[in-house]
Amino acid sequence: MLGMTLALRLAQRGRQVTIWEGAAELGGLAAPWSLGEIVWDRHYHVTLASDSSLRGLLRELDLESELVWVTARTGFYAGGRLLSLSSVFDYAAFPLLSPLEKVRLAATIIRASRIGDARPLERVTAVEWLRRYSGRRTVERMWHPLLRAKLGANADRVSAAFIWAIIARMYAARRSGAKRELFGYVRGGYARILERLAAHLEERGVRAIV
Repeated sequence: MLGMTLALRLAQRGRQVTIWEGAAELGGLAAPWSLGEIVWDRHYHVTLASDSSLRGLLRELDLESELVWVTARTGFYAGGRLLSLSSVFDYAAFPLLSPLEKVRLAATIIRASRIGDARPLERVTAVEWLRRYSGRRTVERMWHPLLRAKLGANADRVSAAFIWAIIARMYAARRSGAKRELFGYVRGGYARILERLAAHLEERGVRAIV
């Protein structure tokens, strides 16, 4: 989707643009899965109130007014139970971590949210960085299962910049003024967004080769 947006900006500046897409369809990681008539987002894609660039693109595509906002709830599945983490009270009662470990985990998240330049984090793995600030047991019980679920075999190789990017984005959503965490989506998902973006590209003479 980044490549498509770049192509749109170049075309708007009067350049002749050709997109070479290695996959069977445009969109990259934002491209959807489909099974017959059922279409769903391939990865975890939502819009946050703080996503100004994405919301600007949706506005340009006449889709921002169609964003549906829902209050996000958070849970952690462990030991056959889904443990809620949607409030401060849930966090205080979270049974997998000791009080000290909860303090360290909260401090880790706050620390990450205040990092302005994440380039040094690219030289250290996420697991190593998280162990340093959250502690080994918290990594084993929380961070590592989350990383494995998201990245599979790459969980131990991904840089700490990956964790920083996720935390910074979520914190920015809270700083945007919302008292609660809101996730937005366009009905039809990213398939609809990509379809509208592809139409805009075609109107501006952008050629796409898949």
